[in-house]
Amino acid sequence: MTLNIPELLAPMLDTHKNGANQTLKWRLEQMDIFMRMITECEKDFTDALYKDLRKDRTESIISEILIVKREIEAFQAGLAEWMKPKKVGSPAACMPSVCEILSVPLAEPGVLVIGPFNYPVSLPFLAMIGAIGGGNPVILKPSEQAASVSATFAKLIPKYFEKGVIQVVEGGVEETSQLMSQHWGKVHFTGSERVGKIIQANAAKTLTPTILELGGKAPCIIAEDCPDISIVCNRLIFGKLMNCGQACVSPDFVLIHESKLEVFKKKVVETIENQFGKNQKEDAEFGRIIAEGHAKRLVELIEEVETIDSNKIIYGGSKSCCVKDKFVTPTVIINPALDCRIMKEEIFGPILPVLTYSDDDDALAICKKVSTTPLTLYVFTKSQSRYEKFMSKIPSGSAIRNDTLLQLFIPDFPFGGIGTSGVGSYVGKASFDAFTHAKTSQYHVCNALAEFGGLRYHPYGNGPTAKFLIFTMEYLPDIPVLPKKFFVAFAILAITVRITGTSDFIKLVADLLEGTALFLRETF
Repeated sequence: MTLNIPELLAPMLDTHKNGANQTLKWRLEQMDIFMRMITECEKDFTDALYKDLRKDRTESIISEILIVKREIEAFQAGLAEWMKPKKVGSPAACMPSVCEILSVPLAEPGVLVIGPFNYPVSLPFLAMIGAIGGGNPVILKPSEQAASVSATFAKLIPKYFEKGVIQVVEGGVEETSQLMSQHWGKVHFTGSERVGKIIQANAAKTLTPTILELGGKAPCIIAEDCPDISIVCNRLIFGKLMNCGQACVSPDFVLIHESKLEVFKKKVVETIENQFGKNQKEDAEFGRIIAEGHAKRLVELIEEVETIDSNKIIYGGSKSCCVKDKFVTPTVIINPALDCRIMKEEIFGPILPVLTYSDDDDALAICKKVSTTPLTLYVFTKSQSRYEKFMSKIPSGSAIRNDTLLQLFIPDFPFGGIGTSGVGSYVGKASFDAFTHAKTSQYHVCNALAEFGGLRYHPYGNGPTAKFLIFTMEYLPDIPVLPKKFFVAFAILAITVRITGTSDFIKLVADLLEGTALFLRETF
């Protein structure tokens, strides 16, 4: 479908033109609308999630609805403070100056949010909340693979938001390509590394900045001094099988100390069946892969291992999967070859490769071969020093000791990757910063007193004037931000100095103090 780009952009440009988006009032009004929409339409969204991913209602509320409400509340509570200009000091050579950093909306027309299929409600909402909180109109392009959620957004957004705030464009690659041909204040994309590279390349053509939330192969290290293995397995399987493994922060593979393997093999199977029963296909809380093509790829990953050595699979296997139903059974694989696809590609499904290691350095070496810069790192250990060693040696967007996925529920944590796992971060205050521009503003008093004899103007020469100028620039201390009451103190000092003497020097000091007092009164 050919998009009418000028028609899409017109209401966004009008929002910038009338300046409403610059105000706290406008932004808080949109937050109220966000909250009303997500609350009133909760069932619409959970029903759509079930249709697309067969996602259980409780899981949907926890991972897709409540996380959005929490983000709205954070913006409602924080926006007034975040939007305040931040006063900063200045070098003495620039005095008297008032220096501020202003958080202003990004470039027109606004922000393009390209949503993912795996968390198709919460992740677009989080990006839109940040963009609107920063004063930017939004175009949302939901994932075409999550067709029910996309249709729900297309139906509900126009009922709640004006076109100058948010518009929805449905479609696939063709529509996304048309949108990416336009310059944006910023593009927020969540998806695979492969598509992320395409988005980044297209954005570069229009010099559009991006936030890319990608993923990678997140390692989960189970050390020889790990806590209770039953708890470890519960937390591991919780993180691995939530949303059927379709999460960018899902533990991709396990590295377990060889001394723990046998007890782990028994406990991990028990845990899977305790959480999802022995027949996961019939379990009401075990989801589905988003599309048949994705399910087929996952089955092929399992089949490759089975072809090499089927004994490596201790649970699950390709025979239990059903591509037509988009069902992939939880599958545990012990020590697959590092050159097979399952150890080269991000899995994004309920398949868990488990590799053994002999010592910490061995684990680090394996991680270096398999996982470059994952979005997150999980380490189960009783030792803080061991955790810090792994954390310092394995670059990752985040790290957790003794649990999985919980970083998503910490409201003050920025969310973002490093290297191949992403560009930029958002959520909470980090979102506000990501979707605003730090604009500097300086006011310098323009009168004879502030000229300091014209020291900074040419010609400098090589005499005392030049040396004094260099001295002031290099050695005079910075002037901190002064509170408003200081102008009173400077005024009193000026009066005191005037009555203590009549020399030219005393008069000059008094003039400077008086000028500073007037400056402070004028600007603060």
